[in-house]
Amino acid sequence: MTTETQRSEGATITSILLSSTDPERLRRWYVEALGAEADVDGFLQLGPVGILIDSRDDVAPRTAEPGRVVTNYDVPDIHAVVKRLDERGETWVATLEHRDAGLWFATVEDPDGNFVQLIETTPTYWARKAERAGALAGPLDHARIGVRLPAQDLDRARAWYAERLGLEPVEEREGGLRYRCGDTEFVVFASSGRASGTHTQMGFTVPDLDLAVAGLRERGVELEGDIVEVAGHYPSTGASGERAIWFRDSEGNLLGLGEYVFD
Repeated sequence: MTTETQRSEGATITSILLSSTDPERLRRWYVEALGAEADVDGFLQLGPVGILIDSRDDVAPRTAEPGRVVTNYDVPDIHAVVKRLDERGETWVATLEHRDAGLWFATVEDPDGNFVQLIETTPTYWARKAERAGALAGPLDHARIGVRLPAQDLDRARAWYAERLGLEPVEEREGGLRYRCGDTEFVVFASSGRASGTHTQMGFTVPDLDLAVAGLRERGVELEGDIVEVAGHYPSTGASGERAIWFRDSEGNLLGLGEYVFD
């Protein structure tokens, strides 16, 4: 297997570009109708894949073949989303229906005529998928994973993540801060408990470890030891190992920083 093949196997789709003659109107629809959140670069976050809406002069005001590319949007409560879109008077391509596979579907048009397919999965779907894969169905098959980091002083932790890592919470509630980093998220929550700090509690993967390390040092982050070489990695990444280093946040949580190594 060549290095080029390995790198392509480890690649991920992180965003979709929607071109429009009226990008502001289209962007506003995704925010207001679907509740998308825009990051600092304008990427609308609808789960792990972001949507970037930009202007082009080689497209028509309305898409000619809306069924060619359909954006699938998984939602936890499709009935609530459909009700909200009905109240807005949105145009339905396919109304809400339940399919035998254990899925709820509904397809709506955005202002440019692009199709957005809403999907809600049910426990039935996950159980049948596990059966098809020859695995036992589990109660958490359709759950989402979330990293939770304890903080004895939430204000101190918030200041540390802002000053040292340049991260601000995208959402907060009493006793909790939610952060988004790339296509993943983590939460720092107020806790009377103390982090053990004896194992890696969260890891960041970066394309250039040396550059990231230099940036952290400039911000005053104290790194533990030197960069080490770790052999082996998961086959899907195409990597043969990684270079890694560790540091702690203000609350003693041990965080890792790594870069894939390709032979």
